[in-house]
Amino acid sequence: MLNIKAVFLAAGRGVRMGERGRLTPKGLISLGEQSFLEDAVDTLALHGISDVRVVTGHLADHYRTLAAERRPSLDLRHNDTFSSKGSLQSLMVGLEGLDGPCLVLESDLVFEPRAVEAAIGRPQTSALLVSGKTGAGDEVHVWADERDGLRCLRDMSKLIDRWHDTPYGELVGITYLTADAVGELRELGPHLIANDPMADYESGVVALARRQQVAVPKVADLAWAEVDNEAMLARAAELVYPRIAAARRKG
Repeated sequence: MLNIKAVFLAAGRGVRMGERGRLTPKGLISLGEQSFLEDAVDTLALHGISDVRVVTGHLADHYRTLAAERRPSLDLRHNDTFSSKGSLQSLMVGLEGLDGPCLVLESDLVFEPRAVEAAIGRPQTSALLVSGKTGAGDEVHVWADERDGLRCLRDMSKLIDRWHDTPYGELVGITYLTADAVGELRELGPHLIANDPMADYESGVVALARRQQVAVPKVADLAWAEVDNEAMLARAAELVYPRIAAARRKG
């Protein structure tokens, strides 16, 4: 079994969450008994992934408290430029010193176990997980092309008309990187950030896909949600989290 390290990108300021985001990092918001991050860490453990790094920024002391009180195994890495650079810089902090495969996750996600299964299902190929249409708002659309019998990443954007053809799926926010891809991104990232300090990690993955295969596994009916604002939190609580809880019980 591959030793896969999980890297959570948790440095964002949560501006769109309003007052809640000013008081609590999005990854530490909860719908059940635990925070999003803790739920995700426990789900990863079901798949043999227990080495977890969290890239902090906004309200980093909350994560230090979590590690001290409940999750001592967390490897916390601080992005001290979180307010002036985009999430690609957080990814660079998260990949620092790594030479093996990793699973990169956004911290403001809730998802069922099938998400992890699909993302790491082909461990020799990097993968960007997508779902079917969610109607959740603020979707990132993903386009993919057939290469050697495998759907591979072409591009992604919030603009649905960026390409003439229909998007293949919606970005979930879980990306598997092989050891080779980790090395490639560590090389690419600084150049992309030099050109655009606010570059997001997605742009790094798209740049990676121009150099090597990034598969796009799709789980059309995946139960998952990203929480960027109060409306998305309410939707996740009402429509998505009950499905996730049921899937965990079945597992």
